[in-house]
Amino acid sequence: MDIHKRILELCKERGWTLYKLAHEAGISEATVYGWFNENHFTPSRSSIEDICRAFEISVAAFYNDIDLDKLTPQQMELLTLFEKVPDDKKSVILDIVRSFVN
Repeated sequence: MDIHKRILELCKERGWTLYKLAHEAGISEATVYGWFNENHFTPSRSSIEDICRAFEISVAAFYNDIDLDKLTPQQMELLTLFEKVPDDKKSVILDIVRSFVN
C-alpha cells in the first residue's frame, strides 16, 4: 500500500485539505506538504499515529490492506485487544510476542 495515497484517500473521504489534516493532527504544514512535494518524504510512525487520531481511526484501519475476512477469530481478538492497550504499554506487548517468535 502507498501511504501517501492512503492519506489522500482519507482526506478526500472527509473533504479535508492537507492544511486541515496538518491542523487536526497537530503536525506542521511544512511536514505534511513535504510528504507530497518533490521530496516525497515518508511520514514517521508517530505522524501516522497523529493522523489516525485526527481521523479517529486505528492504525490497523489506516493500513487497511489487511483482509479481515481471512483472519482467524484468535487473530481478530488479538487485534481488538491490542487496540485497547494503553499506548505506553504497546511496546511491552510487542516485545512479549516477539519473544515467542524468535
